[in-house]
Amino acid sequence: MLDPVRYAGEAEELVASATSAGDSEALVVSLRALAWVRHVNLDNEGARKLLSRGVRLAAHCGLDRRLGDLLMTRSMALQELGRYEAAARDLHRAEPLVDHAELPDLRFQLAVLDHNRGRIQAAADAYEQLLQDPACPPFVWVKAANNLANVQTLLGRPQEALGYLERAAELAAGLGTRLPAVIANGRAWSSYHAGRLAESVRLFEEAGRLHAAAGLPLGEHHVEYADVLRDLRLLDEAMAAARSASVEFERHGARLMAAEARLRCARLALELGDPATALADAQTAARDFRRQRRPAWAARARVAEAEAQAALEGDSTPVLHRLRRAAATLQRLGLREEAAYAHLAAGRAAIALNRPDFARRELSAVGDLADGQSLLVRLRGHLARALLADAEDSGDVLRDCVRGLRELARHRAALPSLELRVLASGHGAELGELGLRTLLPNGSAGRIFEWLERTRAAALLRVHPPATGVDEDVVALRSVEQELRDARLARGEEPAGLLARQSALEARIRRRSWTGDEGVGGEAASPTSLAGLRRALDGQWLIEYAVIGDRALAVVVEPRRTRVVELGPVAPMNQEVAAAEFGLRRLLSGTRFGAAARAATQEAIDALARLLVAPAGVPADVPLVVVPSTHLLGVPWSALHPAPVSVSPSAGLWAHARRILPAGGARGVAVIGGPDLDGAGAEVKAVAAEHDRARALLPPQSTAAATVALVKDVELAHFACHGRFRSDSPLFSALQLADGPLTLYEMLAHGMAPRRLVLASCHSGAQQPYGGNEVLGFASAMMSHGSTGIAAADVPIPDGASTGAMTVLHQRLARGDTMPQAVRHARAALAEGGAEEYVAWYGLTAYGPG
Repeated sequence: MLDPVRYAGEAEELVASATSAGDSEALVVSLRALAWVRHVNLDNEGARKLLSRGVRLAAHCGLDRRLGDLLMTRSMALQELGRYEAAARDLHRAEPLVDHAELPDLRFQLAVLDHNRGRIQAAADAYEQLLQDPACPPFVWVKAANNLANVQTLLGRPQEALGYLERAAELAAGLGTRLPAVIANGRAWSSYHAGRLAESVRLFEEAGRLHAAAGLPLGEHHVEYADVLRDLRLLDEAMAAARSASVEFERHGARLMAAEARLRCARLALELGDPATALADAQTAARDFRRQRRPAWAARARVAEAEAQAALEGDSTPVLHRLRRAAATLQRLGLREEAAYAHLAAGRAAIALNRPDFARRELSAVGDLADGQSLLVRLRGHLARALLADAEDSGDVLRDCVRGLRELARHRAALPSLELRVLASGHGAELGELGLRTLLPNGSAGRIFEWLERTRAAALLRVHPPATGVDEDVVALRSVEQELRDARLARGEEPAGLLARQSALEARIRRRSWTGDEGVGGEAASPTSLAGLRRALDGQWLIEYAVIGDRALAVVVEPRRTRVVELGPVAPMNQEVAAAEFGLRRLLSGTRFGAAARAATQEAIDALARLLVAPAGVPADVPLVVVPSTHLLGVPWSALHPAPVSVSPSAGLWAHARRILPAGGARGVAVIGGPDLDGAGAEVKAVAAEHDRARALLPPQSTAAATVALVKDVELAHFACHGRFRSDSPLFSALQLADGPLTLYEMLAHGMAPRRLVLASCHSGAQQPYGGNEVLGFASAMMSHGSTGIAAADVPIPDGASTGAMTVLHQRLARGDTMPQAVRHARAALAEGGAEEYVAWYGLTAYGPG
């Protein structure tokens, strides 16, 4: 019972031996042992068949005590198969047959039956009685404590749950390998509901290792881990875990857990923008829950089903009523977190249907239920109050939006990695948009600007702790990626085995970054006031862009005033960006239509200048700072204004970079060339010649280790190498060095963020947008960690096309120009060149003020 996987082989042998010897009692005992192995491995139908055979034999031979044990074990298999009435009959039939020592286990099974059927309070009372019974054996006590912790968590009391689990973990340590794995999973799940997300991820990782060491299926572990990954907004990873669990449970006929996993898949599909899949999963889960007579789970499934239907067909009165009934059921059962979610969905539907009375009741209920719950549940409460205030035009919208965003800021600050902080901002996206819509009609330009800054690139504006370095997995990843590169060059293919190793190493590296100590992410840097920003701008103008619905606007910060300018629909702007990018691709293809492609690209650039910059009225000779919306990341900003242009994820990050002074000590210039670029050697030598204290590295000396050692202590670094941007995981974007790629993750881990950085690499200026107006890429990450001036390009840079321009850029830097000023001169050197120089001119952009 304690270590079933270990004794599976012996149980098989004993069944055969007892059958051969005709020993009925030995056969009954061995059938139960083998059935327990099958149950633990999710083969509950196989377990039921073995147990039914044992039940018949024990009843025939008058082995009453053995019969009681068999019936109790069979009840567990029947519960997992969703056959509650049959499970209850077995338990009641077993009660007079088992001896006194077995009664606590029987009472535990009856409590589990109530628990699974949604009789939460009855189950909690039964678990409490078991824990207070001095005759309760440790094996049963640990299981009862784990299940009571689950109930307490569902009822919104995760801290109490963790108290039970701490004692259970101590007892479980001496009870085989299975129970410690189960308790570790319970602690992870309750920590998640207590709002301790980073700790929860650590515990889930530990639980996964314990499950694997015990030889246990990972389905239940995956399905609960998916909840945490979902709240960390790692939605693809959460869906993979939930779908994996669903497939495993379905394959083994574990209907109880299969339905729960399917419901998780439905909710995740909704968040990933796939309502058709969400509807199919929710309907399947709802049918299973109804058959299993589990009202709480059925109500959850009805909420997902109704939301998916509304996403596909629009809100309707039937959808509203289904949501309200489900919310009432969940609230009646004491499931506050789930009830808050359902009431919020019902409130949204009521607003959409113009049913103010229903909206008031539903959204007010969310606020009441969310008080005292975990942070993300409280966020729903703030959102519900803000939505209600907006619907009733009460004037309290901004108050509730601000409260919610402050809560989110505290949550984000506790997360241990840049990736998680960027993702977390998505939880506040709706609050940010609602607040901005509220301000726009009558708010001053200053207040609108301050609101934009509150909700833009907030995860990047941090004071970071010292770098911690990297581990062997990062080194191994570089080796694997170099092998992949060699295979592509030699055979034109990427071996599946190497790709699998690459994926596994990246997953381990990412997960370790998620499980650092909470609170190590550093403190938020001081926000910048409008007056402080003007002092930092020192005569420059700043335009901060926003997109509301399908329309764009700009907040223009001039030396003496701030204005809001309506720019019109965003669709034509995106069309011009697409036209310009199409022209660039034609130019790079070397076709005979090069002149026409260049003219079409320039026409699109001129149109973008008319749409985005001209309405702001920026004088042609005034330097401009641009803070783009995430809807406008592909715009070639430097090409739209004749004076120096500086781009930044937020005005606050730009001003923070402006305040940073050069570090003291030995500072110099590092110039690094990468492999497989004919022009890299010439560019490295030309750039190094412009600086008195420059040190250069070329292949084979330009290894990752040598580069890190050199760049960590310089003022200015220049990279002339291949670049690769990873939109799926931007921190694995990389620069190709002599011994393989140097990832952005590794650069940050080494504290490698020189004050000035020139990336003469393809796509080095690319940024991946996230919810809550966050972006992540080389420029944003480096600025976040201390770089104040970066030159990069969001286009492919042809080999050798930028050597002359880079020489000009470094001449200007050596003379004391800022990076935006130097980039302007470098672009001027490219402007009259051929097709490849024109592409480099188009893409070269300055980020930050330095």
